[in-house]
Amino acid sequence: MFNWLGIALILIILTGLLVTLSWYKRTFSSHPEVVRKLLHIGMGLAILPVPWLFDATWPALLLVVITAPALLALRTARFRGNWGAVLCSVGRRQSLGEIYFVGGVATLFFLTGDDPLRFSIPILLLALADAAAALVGIRYGRRHYTTFDGDKTLEGSLAFLVTAFFCIQVPLLLFSPLQSVETLLIALLLSLLLMMIEAVAWRGLDNLFIPIFGFFLLDGAMGMSIGELVGQLVLTIPLAIFTIQVLINIAFTVETQR
Repeated sequence: MFNWLGIALILIILTGLLVTLSWYKRTFSSHPEVVRKLLHIGMGLAILPVPWLFDATWPALLLVVITAPALLALRTARFRGNWGAVLCSVGRRQSLGEIYFVGGVATLFFLTGDDPLRFSIPILLLALADAAAALVGIRYGRRHYTTFDGDKTLEGSLAFLVTAFFCIQVPLLLFSPLQSVETLLIALLLSLLLMMIEAVAWRGLDNLFIPIFGFFLLDGAMGMSIGELVGQLVLTIPLAIFTIQVLINIAFTVETQR
């Protein structure tokens, strides 16, 4: 009975979110990507309590069966002028980001089992860090670089890095038995790696890559000693600096050609 109540609660929240954002977009003529990322934030926060709501895997599977076709239906011509406008009016290549979002969350739930911490951190990364990259990029982005999915910004990637760090470090510090220095090292290592993954993701696949890679990276890092984490950082930091430098060079090249 409680599983059914959890399913109903999540569906009601998601429906209310779509209605609210559709009204917000029509009323304030907001940038379509802002509305879309607000949807991602809302979806992520709505799904965050799933490990506490469900005591079996079938409710998560049922939610996928319901939400994935519903999101696809919203992309059809019949709904694009209403709720579907929240998903379909972004001026970039067509993607299935919301479908990947649902698939990523479902896969993560099956991977994490009864471990809320390993579920919650990748969901926070997906809901907050990925959205921060887009929102900061739209508002403050000046240094653009080209990816498989069009332009992204250096400022957005740095926003992802900072937000991801806190999405990892704070839950680990509060809800894991790890020492504070371990949580710091894990957060720094994973935020650097995931920033690079987000930077090269295409066609909405960051919504799949971030939770899945986030889980495996977190699971591996939590089993490492402090010495192993430091060793991984020694390898990762130069790679991240090289990646950022490449992005800066690309951004400079793009700006000089405009």
